[in-house]
Amino acid sequence: MHGIELIVALLLASTVLAGLARAINVHYAIVLVLGGLAAGLVWGTSAPRVDPQIVLFVFLPPLIYAASFGSSTQDLRAHARAIGLLAIGLVLVTMAAVAVVGHAVAHIAWGPAIVLGAILAPTDPVAATSVLRRLGAPDRISTILEGEALVNDGTGLTAYKLAVAAVVSGHFAPGLGVLKFVAVSVGGVAVGLAAGWVSVEVRKRLDEPQIEISISLLTAYLAYIPADRIGASGVLAAVAAGLYTGSRTGLMLSPTSRLRTLGFWEALTFLLESLLFLLIGLQLPHIIRGLSVGRPLEYAAVVVVTLIAVRMAWMFSIPLFVRLARRGEPPQTFAELTVLGWTGMRGGVSLAAALALPLVAAGHAFPDRSNVIVIAFIAIAATLVIPGLTLAPLIRRLGLAEEEVLARQEARARVALAHAALGHVEELAEREKISEPIAEAARLTYEQRIHRLEPQVDGDAADADEAATARRIRELRRELIGVERGRLADLRRRGEISAESMRRIEHELDLDESRLSH
Repeated sequence: MHGIELIVALLLASTVLAGLARAINVHYAIVLVLGGLAAGLVWGTSAPRVDPQIVLFVFLPPLIYAASFGSSTQDLRAHARAIGLLAIGLVLVTMAAVAVVGHAVAHIAWGPAIVLGAILAPTDPVAATSVLRRLGAPDRISTILEGEALVNDGTGLTAYKLAVAAVVSGHFAPGLGVLKFVAVSVGGVAVGLAAGWVSVEVRKRLDEPQIEISISLLTAYLAYIPADRIGASGVLAAVAAGLYTGSRTGLMLSPTSRLRTLGFWEALTFLLESLLFLLIGLQLPHIIRGLSVGRPLEYAAVVVVTLIAVRMAWMFSIPLFVRLARRGEPPQTFAELTVLGWTGMRGGVSLAAALALPLVAAGHAFPDRSNVIVIAFIAIAATLVIPGLTLAPLIRRLGLAEEEVLARQEARARVALAHAALGHVEELAEREKISEPIAEAARLTYEQRIHRLEPQVDGDAADADEAATARRIRELRRELIGVERGRLADLRRRGEISAESMRRIEHELDLDESRLSH
């Protein structure tokens, strides 16, 4: 199968598997990782090989940039201590523990063992946070998980880069390595902030969604590639650029551009992660060729147990010591610590790092490359599937599911916004800034919104009739939008409206219908 045919086949497979995941109510990452493994077994050794450098430079920058772009700097600052402990302290401890296990149990040389630890140290909260949000678990857990994954990508992959360089060169000095780690990290952040600043300044002067989306994609690479070329951390550069631009979306993006940009990044992230999970499966036949089947499974099982044990031990020890040392530290409950410990999933970034291992080191084959990749893949699959399938029952069992509480909280916020708008309307009417008919129309809009939301705020069964009425109004509005769409298509068929006008009206109808869905 040629390159373009392979890409089409992988995209088709990822779409089908994602649809299957939705049908069985399981996160797509879990189904894709299993699907990738099945695809590799079916293809066998005839499966095409993937250049590690393509994986490193094509997949990593946009994945890391997208994750940081969507993060809240305010929330990250609020939980900075907890995130820092996990993203730096736990990553380094996990890396060391996996390296020791890889060397002692799997008999991997120290250099590749440290590389294995660096690959598996960062976590990926995609599957976990989707479950947490669906069940209404406390926001603090999701924020800590996302912040940890964002920063620990930089920590783990910077250590990965230094470890790979040490294996390739054949020598490593611990003291010099620490200094180089700091220099590489600071240099990466500086390059990323510079790239982010340039991106924001350019996009401030534009109002063309297509061009702005192109610039946002280029920003990821313009941060990553220059940093990597000068020997700094491309990962931290992409993180810094994403955080900087993400915190300034209100300054540089119009509402239309923001909607289109977010939609683009959601689709791109899904496609890249899907392709990664499937690609690693296709590489398995080449990787395991010549290896005994049982040994890598045994080694990987020990590594998985190590990953889970180290994380759980950290959760129930370090936060306690921090709280004892700092009396003002807000306590975390047993339930929250358990969930945080159980959500140590590994994902797309770890897969990319594993695939990106060089084939040659110091003129010879990279030592233990196949063992490292096989163990990493099995560990990633296990940490995705096992917690992914058991997290929802665990959250419910621990009493952290608060769907109704969050729904009332959101409805209360919407009512507060509507009252604020009504107050402003009255103020404008009193100052005769707007005419009475205009004021009355605005009042009607916001009063209807408040009336529709009040049953959700109270959460009272006695308001079932009002809730049913509001639901019927939404259904009617959706039905009327369908009528409008039909009439719009009819006008276009008759040539009474241009294609551009049709697209603009269709976009407005899409926005109206999306509001009804939320």
